[in-house]
Amino acid sequence: MIQLRQSAVAFNEECHSYYLGEKRLVGITGLIHQMLKLGEYGDASDFVKQVAIPRAAQYGSAVHKAIETYDELGVKQTIFPNSFGDEPWDVSQELECYIKHRNGFLPLANEYTVTDGEKWASNIDNVWLRESTNGIWLVDTKTNNLNYYPLDGYGQPGYFADHADALKEYLSWQLSVYAELFEAQNPGIKVEGLASNWLRRGDAAFWVIERKPSKQVKELLNSVWSLDEEGVIHYCHPNPSLIVPTLTMPIVPVAPSTDIQVVSDMVIELITENLRRAAEAEANLKKLKDELRAAMEKHGIKSWKTQSFSSVIAKDSERETFDTKRFKAEHPDLYEQYVVKKVVKGSFTLKLL
Repeated sequence: MIQLRQSAVAFNEECHSYYLGEKRLVGITGLIHQMLKLGEYGDASDFVKQVAIPRAAQYGSAVHKAIETYDELGVKQTIFPNSFGDEPWDVSQELECYIKHRNGFLPLANEYTVTDGEKWASNIDNVWLRESTNGIWLVDTKTNNLNYYPLDGYGQPGYFADHADALKEYLSWQLSVYAELFEAQNPGIKVEGLASNWLRRGDAAFWVIERKPSKQVKELLNSVWSLDEEGVIHYCHPNPSLIVPTLTMPIVPVAPSTDIQVVSDMVIELITENLRRAAEAEANLKKLKDELRAAMEKHGIKSWKTQSFSSVIAKDSERETFDTKRFKAEHPDLYEQYVVKKVVKGSFTLKLL
């Protein structure tokens, strides 16, 4: 089993702050919010700031605790106190979705702290080991209501057209910073992939997240932070005119090419594996159906039912078909009067090579 190096950073969960001895370190969430203008709820009302966001944070914390308890103890603890209502938080649906997403991976660490030892420190939700490749994956869990996730980014209103895309771009920076700090803290261990579990009640998605170029991540980490008199953290970059233009990657259409890696290798492997299983299952089922029909015909049975399935042999019948090709050849003018043309969405074919 891969051994991860533990940092000496202490995390204060109550005030969400990091300390290395007496030195205060800062997480990267605010860095991404302020420097890249991603995921900022700038125009939120007082109700949203004082009630909705804290409520969502408590719900998210319950999901994270359920995941951590399951990974470390194998126990499904899914009921947690809810200070915003009478009913406790029940995150059983979220945990079940997480368990499905984790299939093919082994959990190595929860809330794993990474740091540069100077300015930055953060907790990675999950560090997974991919069983098929023995590769390290860094995974973040999100419980955001996507309908309200900010579409602004890089200082431009409405930069994103889709709420999920906006969250994925934020995650791309967040997890890329984690990967940079993780690899520096664990010399010789490379991060194979980044991913996110989006869990919200019964809805869920597993996103493979793109890693930002190391040069751009290091440029972001060149930023500095300071505390004002009220303890509010402020971020800035040594060259303010450089940071956003350097890091912003415009969303532009890409010309189709067979050389483009459309999805990750993991997705390709999963599709291939499921196609093989489907082909084998289809072939086996056809053979069994033929045997079952032959047995039913032998015993003169038209309908048969078990506890798990039913089978019916329908009566033979005649089917009338219209010879469109002949009609068009013999009566072209009449054919054109009755033909109706519709736009049909192109089919999508997926097959093993």
